[in-house]
Amino acid sequence: MRATQFGLPLVDREIQVLQAFSDGASYAQIAANLFLAQASVRNYASSAIKKLGASNQSHAVRIAFSQGLLRTEPAVNLPASWVQVLELVAAGHTNEEIAAVLGRSKNTVIDQVAAVRKRLGARDRAHAAALAVALQLVRVDVTPEIRAESYAA
Repeated sequence: MRATQFGLPLVDREIQVLQAFSDGASYAQIAANLFLAQASVRNYASSAIKKLGASNQSHAVRIAFSQGLLRTEPAVNLPASWVQVLELVAAGHTNEEIAAVLGRSKNTVIDQVAAVRKRLGARDRAHAAALAVALQLVRVDVTPEIRAESYAA
């Protein structure tokens, strides 16, 4: 058990549930992985939220990270070359564009995208990109590109 800033200790199961939330798991996935009923997962989450003085699940995870209660390494470790490819996939680039930017062959990029998808359990490129962003493996600039010619009459 570890004490929170309010002096109320989190039990190991509460920490495990918060860690799983931070890794992107659902209640059902957490229940299956920890061999618990979903109601028990909800109870552990609710208890942790109260003990941390959080307003919701996301807030509890953020507080737990800031207090050092959760591990900070990513849920999935990928080779740096795969992360480079994944960043460009998440930014919307084609295999040809990625190959040109990274100085790799198109076939190498295709193989790396397939390997990333397999490692992440992604259905397709878009799902891999979404998982990578959710797992904080990559960051994507969401500022829309505004082109003058888009507004020309």
